[in-house]
Amino acid sequence: MDHIQSFLQSIVIFLLGIFLTACSGMLFTSIDVLRPAKVNFPEDVNHLLIVNNSRPQPHTYGHTTELFDESNEAVSIETDSLALFSLASLSEAMAEKEFFSSIHLMHESIKKDSSFSEVTYPDRDYLVDLCRKEGAEGIISLNRIIVNDKLGELYDMSQALYIAYLEAIYDYNWSVHFPAKNQIYSFAAKDTVYWESESYYRERAVNGLPDRRDALIDGALISGRRSVSKFIPYWEQSDRYFFKFQDKKLKQGFDSLYVKNWDAAIDIWTDLLEKTSRKSKKIKTAHNLSVLYEIKGDIQQAYDYSNQAMDVYMDILLFDYRSILFVVQQNEFLRKRLAEMSLLNKQLGN
Repeated sequence: MDHIQSFLQSIVIFLLGIFLTACSGMLFTSIDVLRPAKVNFPEDVNHLLIVNNSRPQPHTYGHTTELFDESNEAVSIETDSLALFSLASLSEAMAEKEFFSSIHLMHESIKKDSSFSEVTYPDRDYLVDLCRKEGAEGIISLNRIIVNDKLGELYDMSQALYIAYLEAIYDYNWSVHFPAKNQIYSFAAKDTVYWESESYYRERAVNGLPDRRDALIDGALISGRRSVSKFIPYWEQSDRYFFKFQDKKLKQGFDSLYVKNWDAAIDIWTDLLEKTSRKSKKIKTAHNLSVLYEIKGDIQQAYDYSNQAMDVYMDILLFDYRSILFVVQQNEFLRKRLAEMSLLNKQLGN
């Protein structure tokens, strides 16, 4: 699959981006975790078509203003081009990922009825003909986009500060079609974009917000780009924590960790885990090994060590409550990652 190979070549190995920050009794690290997309594309889908199957909402629908000295007021905002901007942003973001060989966007709406809120799917025969004409094997259809936005204000008494805000919630309905296989997958999604302005003067706070129509267009661009994670596996930054305690072996392992010598740190801490008799040290060392193996990409081994830390915890009467939260959290992270692995492998063609 050409699109899989291109995508894999564009991935930067997350080990290079790892950094460590010390805090009391803990060492914080941030890693990038690959998450599966919401949709699974068949392996033979290399050319994708994106279509607009939506109608714009009325100008008076979904826009409210609520200021201190005014009642809740509906206002009129022209939002006819939201679908166009959102899809253009999505198309550009997906092309940058190089997951598919080609992505083509149809700008004109193909929706036959005039309802902006009711979801109707494109006719299959029409999509079959469209795929033939455009040379596509799959189609992403935007069937609805509605924005509900509110302009309001708050007052922070502790800071004597006025805060004006604009919150826009974008309501999407998507469908993915594989006409040759007579398959369709549909889902709804929401995304929120928020603007804020603050000042010691109320009028300045309100005037500091962007033009409302321009902001809603910017929001459509932002949410459109974010939507790429629905269709292509994506990287997500996640926090992990190492335990620190007084032990020479532990310190030696951290010395190797700081220079990214993962194998040396694993050897040192594995020896520590086998030789220590203190259960609290066993829990923390097994947890540290779990995080290390996750950094190396061995999720199963990471999960095994995490389970070992959990097993020792269940056999101990007293243990720091705050510490066990990190152990339980790590175990849940890894359980979820293992569950996602088969889905990721399928999406990446492995």
